Amino acid sequence: MAAAAEAQAQSSGPAENPEADRFVSEGIALRAQGRDADALSAFQHAAELDPSSVRVQIHLATVYQALGDWLKADDYLSMALARSNHPYVNRHRQVLEDAKRVIDANIGRLEVEGGPAGAEVRLNGRLVGSLPLASPVRTTIGSYVLEVQSPGHYPVSRPIVITGGGLVREAISLEPVAGARGRGSEAAGGGSYGAEPGADVPAHRTWLTWTLAGAAGVAGAVSIVSIISREAHAAHWNDDSRCLEPGQTRAEVCGEERDKAETAGTVAWVTGITAGLFATGALLNALGVFEPETGPAQAGLQGCGVSFEGAGCFGTF
Repeated sequence: MAAAAEAQAQSSGPAENPEADRFVSEGIALRAQGRDADALSAFQHAAELDPSSVRVQIHLATVYQALGDWLKADDYLSMALARSNHPYVNRHRQVLEDAKRVIDANIGRLEVEGGPAGAEVRLNGRLVGSLPLASPVRTTIGSYVLEVQSPGHYPVSRPIVITGGGLVREAISLEPVAGARGRGSEAAGGGSYGAEPGADVPAHRTWLTWTLAGAAGVAGAVSIVSIISREAHAAHWNDDSRCLEPGQTRAEVCGEERDKAETAGTVAWVTGITAGLFATGALLNALGVFEPETGPAQAGLQGCGVSFEGAGCFGTF
């Protein structure tokens, strides 16, 4: 869909601003060479010179889509489609709406309700807003760790999955620290500080279990996407109609596809192992395997990490 929309944008004629049109032509040439990041810079320059150009907006949408930035691709394509009376939009509305459906399939929304007011809402550590949220948060599909925290309250962390075109609703009410302690004292009969109901599982262990489970889901999703990407690039590499040209070798015509397939395979392998490590860590932490039975030492599983050189978990035992 992106290629069709871009082809239509190229045929829509030059931009009204000649200098902007020069950057558009430069971006088209760079995309033909597979240099999407450089093409993005050229299209951004064109947008600075002619921000209302539908042609520029569509080129920006297609290059952001190629780079996997689905939110910005949606922003620019939506701007173009909003020009419902523009001759180009009317002439190619079906192609543009098909491209919009592809983009929408890669974006979901998250709605978080609850309190207290001002509590920070984060996805995988990235701040996305504060309670109450003015509107649902738009984000790309995948597995996330949702965190809500506020000073003087126990934080909440849980894994969520955002699906294409879907809306995920989460209701969260943070418990105040002072209130939790008060109830603990009452449960202990007014004597020394007692535990809340269900406090036999330490809060830090519950938080880490959910965090590791969420990380395992994210790593697993990345591994699946990488496998799909590898198969797509491998199929392109093996396609004689696309990769065999007279006087040229397959590597000369489609060498980039082979490199992308190998990179995707490596990412799939690393993230697959990482998902297994995180899942194992979550299970062991949930079962309390790393919790000491006696003694004041704060032992336990503290976290896990991953890089292209390997992956592993760490803690104090």
